[in-house]
Amino acid sequence: MNFLIELQNFITYCNDFYNIEYGVYPIATSEEIENAIGEYLTSPHEVDIQFDSFDREQVREIIGR
Repeated sequence: MNFLIELQNFITYCNDFYNIEYGVYPIATSEEIENAIGEYLTSPHEVDIQFDSFDREQVREIIGR
């Protein structure tokens, strides 16, 4: 699958969970979520990014700092 499509789907996925207006766990704005995703993607990783629930939870950790 195309990386940009996967990334857009991951942004939507994180927003569905964490967006302050409509997320299941409303903790951040869309901008804060996208900034956290950017930080996560540019940080070193021991395993490949799969854009899955593990990665989503890592983004949540960044938001919560």
